[in-house]
Amino acid sequence: MQSLTSAIVKEKAKEFGADLVGMASGAVLGAHPPDAKHPQTPSLVSPRDNKSVIVLAKRHLTGTGRLKDWNERHKQYAAELTLSQLEEASLKLVYFLEDEAGYPALIIPPVHTDAARNFGAYMEGGTYGALSLVRAAVEAGLGTLGLNLMLLTPEYGPRVILTAVLTSAELEPDRRLTQPLCLGEECGRCLLACPGDAVQQWGLEKKACAPYASPHGFAHVVSH
Repeated sequence: MQSLTSAIVKEKAKEFGADLVGMASGAVLGAHPPDAKHPQTPSLVSPRDNKSVIVLAKRHLTGTGRLKDWNERHKQYAAELTLSQLEEASLKLVYFLEDEAGYPALIIPPVHTDAARNFGAYMEGGTYGALSLVRAAVEAGLGTLGLNLMLLTPEYGPRVILTAVLTSAELEPDRRLTQPLCLGEECGRCLLACPGDAVQQWGLEKKACAPYASPHGFAHVVSH
């Protein structure tokens, strides 16, 4: 069994294709769910393999961000390819953790809702996945939340797709960023740009957002 460190995991994840990688403590995410009414905690996903949450990010192509329409086919196609690469990187990382390091692991996919477990939230227009990948990314030091609750990263802004790997390995977590990357209403570009007028004051009206949410191009919507 290979001795495992956070540095080794990050190196492997980037070797497999991730652009950003961070570590979050499963216990911390379990103690502070983003919505107490609809908890999304690692222990609810797996009672055993929940010690660490490895968050991976893949950047969107810059060219697609210059296309105006949210449902532009070229934008969706590029997002589908990016999503496939991110899923492949996550799968390779799970195989590495299990086969090379001896730690059971599983993937938290970027596009995934759990309507059965969170039926009440689903009926209210919410799209709750097994974990809030955005909050996990914040805890893993990849970025900070924007006014619209999207993840903002220092490297790529909001233009990333997220996934996570849940594992029994106890890995040293990264520190959260202390400097917010969003200027709030002082900037307000997301308020003006949102076609559904769904952006609130540090919140998001998911029912208003849903009609405009492509399952591939707007992964933040389903990962909250």
